Amino acid sequence: MKNELPQVRIGMIQGAKEVHFSCESPFAVYTLENVKVAAGLAGQTYSVVSEKCLPSQMRYCVRLAIAITEAEKNQRQDELAARGIQTYAWHPGVVLSLSSGDMDNREFWIVTEPFVDEKAAQEYARNYEPIGEAVVVKEIVKKSSGTLVFGQHRLENGLRIVPEEVNAHIQLHDVTVGIEFHWQHKRTQIIPGLLEIGLNNAGKLLAINELDIETYLMSVNSSEMTKDNPIELLKAQTIAARSTILATMGKHHYDENFHICSDDHCQCYHGVANISEASRNAALETLGENLLHQGRVCDARYAKICGGVMEDYRDIWDHREIPYLLPGIDGHEKIEYPLKDEPAVRAYIDSSPDVWCNTQKYEITSSLPYNTRELFRWKVSFKREDLQALISRRLQQDFGDLIDIIPGERAPGGRLIYMDIVGSERTLRVGKELIIRRALSESHLYSACFYIERDRDAAGMITHFHLIGAGWGHGVGLCQVGATVMAQKGYTYREILAHYYKNSNLNKIY
Repeated sequence: MKNELPQVRIGMIQGAKEVHFSCESPFAVYTLENVKVAAGLAGQTYSVVSEKCLPSQMRYCVRLAIAITEAEKNQRQDELAARGIQTYAWHPGVVLSLSSGDMDNREFWIVTEPFVDEKAAQEYARNYEPIGEAVVVKEIVKKSSGTLVFGQHRLENGLRIVPEEVNAHIQLHDVTVGIEFHWQHKRTQIIPGLLEIGLNNAGKLLAINELDIETYLMSVNSSEMTKDNPIELLKAQTIAARSTILATMGKHHYDENFHICSDDHCQCYHGVANISEASRNAALETLGENLLHQGRVCDARYAKICGGVMEDYRDIWDHREIPYLLPGIDGHEKIEYPLKDEPAVRAYIDSSPDVWCNTQKYEITSSLPYNTRELFRWKVSFKREDLQALISRRLQQDFGDLIDIIPGERAPGGRLIYMDIVGSERTLRVGKELIIRRALSESHLYSACFYIERDRDAAGMITHFHLIGAGWGHGVGLCQVGATVMAQKGYTYREILAHYYKNSNLNKIY
């Protein structure tokens, strides 16, 4: 029914040999076709394993552009055709029936013909100009298949665990949190709704939590932040998260059977453990409120610490102007931007401007799920040989001996759009922001806003690289630390959202 809350599907475990869970109440086990086949007892731990599973058959293309309208799609395809590139249009996303009408978040992806294999697609994307615009995408030719074993029962391709008591929770064990970050670990998540266990594209087990969007958001606002943050901050975070999932469902994980994952890749969702009265109220008091631009729900990106200047979407991801994700100063102090040259970037990073996310000036009076003290400004150092090995391993590219790293074009807030890695065998141009951060860290460098200092030996050879930087994350949209300080200073959630998402408006859509 149109007056029901949207249901969301959250990827909790994205690939495992076994899935272990228990439920507070007795539960029923259904096939994916909704046929009841078994039951389970309250409080007992159960396991699901797979056997005779086959991975999906995939083809690999490269996405070269994204368009919203048919006219934009045709224009981009004509531009690429003029370069001798034949393309096709995919149409990912979803259409949801809401109380205010249908919400359509679909967009056009302009993709190449399939390549012979993934490696060939990656090589094409790596060498495509402008740098960082091309992304390898997967096309499923044949879905994964296999048998899932629950006790004495064998079910083809998947099963659903449905508690008999509506408000009962499921304990899902061994959920990986902080994937690819230095804090990666496993924990047990307590989740509401139902649990679906199926197969991912690799033919491994996939655990999905299906629940209503508002219960999900009560957890997100206290997983991305903490429950003792100011209520206006929790409301702003809730609306940004609500807008993000509605805008991106069916696209971030276009090739999987869920809308959005439970980790930093999408939005942090840690089940019900951290839900408090404040986090519950933040969702209830903003029920159905979303950020909109020209009738479409905004993809309300957010990051931890922008460093002083919010970035422009098109300099971080694909080169599109998103009118509500524009650069701006995170406070009242006038900062000269865009940062056009290396001396300007160095002066900016070496400064301590009076901006909301400056934790050197403003104390966070509530707790946060991360340490901020050394992330507004930071320094990371490497021996040349260690950095050479790291970059080669992370990019899976051999460039010989590392001679230097040359910063390239920058976004308005100082983040590198690309950099050149100069080696004795070849020079690699690397971009955009996320690729740079991955190349320069075992997990992710704090941000791509940094300048480089070098130590040299008597012969002039570089012995050490020092990266001196600002901020944590991509810097686009809401700055979580800046928004926290704004809330502490008495700004309302509407004022906070207006500051970070220009040209957007708040609207209740269900």
